[in-house]
Amino acid sequence: MTDAQRLHAHREFLNRYYGWSRRIYDVTRKYYLFGRDTALDRLLTERWDRLIEVGPGTGRNLRKLHAKRPGARYGGIEASDEMLVHARAKCPWATFEHGFAESCDYPSLLGQRPDRILFSYCLSMVTDPHAALANALSSVTPSGEVWVVDFSDLEGLSAMARNPLRRWLQTFHVEPLPEGLLDRYDVGIEHGPWRYFLIARLRPQAS
Repeated sequence: MTDAQRLHAHREFLNRYYGWSRRIYDVTRKYYLFGRDTALDRLLTERWDRLIEVGPGTGRNLRKLHAKRPGARYGGIEASDEMLVHARAKCPWATFEHGFAESCDYPSLLGQRPDRILFSYCLSMVTDPHAALANALSSVTPSGEVWVVDFSDLEGLSAMARNPLRRWLQTFHVEPLPEGLLDRYDVGIEHGPWRYFLIARLRPQAS
């Protein structure tokens, strides 16, 4: 299967899944997408004016940021057509485009390079996380950062808990981030309990 075919198949899956689940998405996800609000709170302690979220879904994270920092400019890159419609309705002050993290043009979305790019439980779903990170890191301002909050490797869980959880996540095209994925970047990273989730700050490598 070519890269284009893989992306098309992924888009079709996302549209099928989110077509029926988008209305209950936020209610159900709060029970297992941990670390999101911690990452948002920390983002709000920093100085930035332009933020793009990859896979904003319902716009939940962007709404929380906008409520605390309404003067900033916000954007979203979304692979699901269904979620794109939903996010635009919920966040009329943000700019959204359909696209894939591996190849989207971040600077064109807001007319300038973003100060921050946020992957919130999205990097574990993209078809090529290495390409997605490389694209994001090459797109932020020289002093910018890419923030990731996502499933870690789950190695702190017992095999009896870890293996069924991995199988369940795979039904949603989710792969917990493998050890070493972030090692090549200038990283500030911490893991949640049982290595269930991680929060990482990535910076562009010096040329």
